[in-house]
Amino acid sequence: MRVYIIILFSFFILTMPTWAAGEIYICPMHPHIEGEKGEDCPICGMSLVPKLNDTPKGAVIISPAYVQALGVKTNIVSSYNFGKTINAYGQIEPSSRLEYAIAMRANGWIVELATSAVGDQVQKGDLLFTYYSPDLMSAQSDFLIGSRTGNAEQRLRLFGMGDKAMAEFKKGGKMMEATPFYASINGTVTTLDARPGMYIGEGSRILTLQDLSKVWVNAEVALRDIAFLDKGQNATIIQSETGKTYSGVIDFIHPVANPMSRTVKVRIIINNINGDFKPETYVDVVIEGTPKTRLAVPQEAVLFGKEGHYVMEAIADDQFRPTKVKTGITSNGLTEITRGLKQGQRIVTSGQFMIDAESSLSGGMASMGIGDTEMKNMQEAPTMKMEDGHVH
Repeated sequence: MRVYIIILFSFFILTMPTWAAGEIYICPMHPHIEGEKGEDCPICGMSLVPKLNDTPKGAVIISPAYVQALGVKTNIVSSYNFGKTINAYGQIEPSSRLEYAIAMRANGWIVELATSAVGDQVQKGDLLFTYYSPDLMSAQSDFLIGSRTGNAEQRLRLFGMGDKAMAEFKKGGKMMEATPFYASINGTVTTLDARPGMYIGEGSRILTLQDLSKVWVNAEVALRDIAFLDKGQNATIIQSETGKTYSGVIDFIHPVANPMSRTVKVRIIINNINGDFKPETYVDVVIEGTPKTRLAVPQEAVLFGKEGHYVMEAIADDQFRPTKVKTGITSNGLTEITRGLKQGQRIVTSGQFMIDAESSLSGGMASMGIGDTEMKNMQEAPTMKMEDGHVH
């Protein structure tokens, strides 16, 4: 196959017409084909046209009619205000700021356990349990016998008696053998380490309440994208199971990256009044990075070759040339250009692949597997002209 292709292109080169000493004629689709007025291109059959002497180096000339047939569209290089769209996955976690643990400050026993299972929902002021403690009984006695204010009341509060229990004690005017403990927040019982009648040592935890009206989304964001994020930015949270979207706000960006995944944990706060988000479940996260004015072109205008990114610049209505560029972020259908183009230049956004294929003979042959050495040999072959069916 390789030999066949070389022979085929050798035939095209051998049959290329020479051009007169005067005006040079070329094929509008294959500018490397040169000949005389009235001749046709041996590759595509198009009539040769006069070659423009001021054609920029590296440019390809395509007739306006063929440009229209290719559906070539162009766009002006301009500045746009946009940031980077960042996609990540996140895990739902309860907020540690809305967690309340109840631990006993005096030795004693659980008398009654009103919340008897993990998952119980309680409201602020609901009874959680009652507790018998000799230390609490002693502090109550001191309060009733002595001063009803000052150190006696302070001792009761230091042993854990809350405002509601204190008010009941003062109103009753007598000792409470089973001191009530009430919920200080609305929440869900997430841990329960006691049973009725159980002895509880000083410092031991009875239960934990978690307010799930707001939860955290810990999103794993690629290290390269962290520069586009700031505290206070909005984020979109998507439940993949339902397709529903929710709004959240970035609360914290961790200062240390995960060395294995090369990601940084970004904490997002989201309202969970209806309980749609369950801890330890996963969601999708979309964040629009901080927008700023950037020189950009439509994403589809950027091509990629072995030497990097480039675009097809439209020098004139019938002249095009590849231009190397350095790109930045890509978002919302736009690609940032950090080097290679200036505002106001015109580039091709549709049909650029066809123009690129015709930008040079070398590029066309390389795509067919012909190496640079074979290319050079064919380009250096003597130009022959067909006359009366004979090669001269």
